[in-house]
Amino acid sequence: KILDVEPLEWSKLVKMAPINIVFYLAIFTNGKVLQHSTVETFIAFRSLTPLFVSYMDTICRGEPLPSMRTMFCLAMITAAAVRYAYDDSNFSVTGYSWAAVYLLIIVTEMVYAKHITSTIGLSTWGLVLYQNFIATILFPIASLVTGEFADIARLLGALTPVAEPEGHPAAPLPTIEAFAALPVLVCCVLGVGISFAGWGTRSTISATQFTVLGVACKLATVGLNTSIWQHHAPLVAQLSIVTCILFSVAYQQSAKRDKALRAKKALLDDNAAGQSSAATTVAAAVTKLPPV
Repeated sequence: KILDVEPLEWSKLVKMAPINIVFYLAIFTNGKVLQHSTVETFIAFRSLTPLFVSYMDTICRGEPLPSMRTMFCLAMITAAAVRYAYDDSNFSVTGYSWAAVYLLIIVTEMVYAKHITSTIGLSTWGLVLYQNFIATILFPIASLVTGEFADIARLLGALTPVAEPEGHPAAPLPTIEAFAALPVLVCCVLGVGISFAGWGTRSTISATQFTVLGVACKLATVGLNTSIWQHHAPLVAQLSIVTCILFSVAYQQSAKRDKALRAKKALLDDNAAGQSSAATTVAAAVTKLPPV
C-alpha cells in the first residue's frame, strides 16, 4: 500500500466543504490585498493572525491560554505590525480594507482547519484528497465569481480558427507556449505538496503554532520582494516586518516551552493523585483490621 487514502464519504465531504469555501475566500482576498497594496502590507496583517488565533483557540477549542512570556511575543508581533502600518508610505484605504477582510477569513480558516484535523478521522493523504476533490467541484463557481471564467473563454476563443475571406491567408493562431504552461504544471505539483505538508503539520501542532510558523516563513518573501520588485515598502517599514518575524520565531520557542511545562505539570498531578489514592486505600484497609 503506497498511500493511505480513505474513500470519499458524503458526511465527511460535508464537513470538509466549509474549509474549501473559506480557503477560496482567503486566496481571493489575498490577491486583492496584493493588487491594491504591497507584499509587506499583506505580511503585516498576516503577522496579526497568531494573536487572534490564540484567543479563538481558547474560546472555541478549549486550548489553555498562553503564558505571559508567550503573550509578550504575540503583543510584540502586533505592535510591530501596527508600526509598519504607521510607516507604510503606500497606505491605501482599499488595500487595508481588503487586508482586514483577509485577516478575518484566515483566522476562521486556521481554527476550523485544526478542528477538522482533530475530529474528522482522516489520514493526511485523505485530507489532501478531500480538499482537492471539493476544490475541483467549486472551481467553476469560483471562476464565474472572480471573472476568471471570462478570461478562459477569451483564451479559448482566440485559439479557435476563424474563417478568412477567400484569397486571404489564415492568420496564425495564438498558442500557449511551453514557458507559460510549465510554471502552471509545476505549481499544481507544488500545490499538492503544500497541501500534504500543511495538513500533516496541522495534525501535530496547535492552530496558533501553525499560524506563527506561516508568519516566520515570510522572511524569505520579504528578502525576495525587496531584491526583485520595485513596488515594496520603505526600509523603516520593512524593519517592522522583520521584527514581526523575529518575535514569531521567539513565540514558537516559547509555545514549545509552555507545552513542555503543561505536560510536566500534568504528569506531576497524575503522580500526586495516584499517591493520594494509594494512601487512601491503605488507610481504609488499616481501619478495617480487627483490634489486637
